[in-house]
Amino acid sequence: MQNIEMLSAALGLLGSFLVATKSRYAGLAFVAWFVSNVGWLIFGAHNDHWYFVAQQIGFTVTSVLGIWNWLVRPALRGEAAETEGAREKRARAVVERHLDRDYVGLTMGSHVLHTTAPVTYMALERIYVAGEEEGRALERERAGARS
Repeated sequence: MQNIEMLSAALGLLGSFLVATKSRYAGLAFVAWFVSNVGWLIFGAHNDHWYFVAQQIGFTVTSVLGIWNWLVRPALRGEAAETEGAREKRARAVVERHLDRDYVGLTMGSHVLHTTAPVTYMALERIYVAGEEEGRALERERAGARS
């Protein structure tokens, strides 16, 4: 029984650590908590701590909900976990593509100094629209994780 108690405590702490550090494995915290909850249910029932068992039943429900929202539902939708670095790299590529296209268009005219990189309002508008689209996609992703 002592092993179950130690494992449950350790997995509970591991889950908290994963979420608190905003780890890329934060979704696995719910798996750690679920296993911890099962251990605490066994421990509580074995020691006749029925209010503790009732509390752990509630925690187990939230762990299952977290597993569904963080791991199962995104997998069913085919959503690949995209790192923040990958998003930033993609956004930088979009901005650079729009700036390069605009710069080439402007340098075709003889009135532009070739030592500068001019930016037109049209290029800024395209960058803004691309950013808005990316922002809406992130909001949809976050809303999906909450619901």
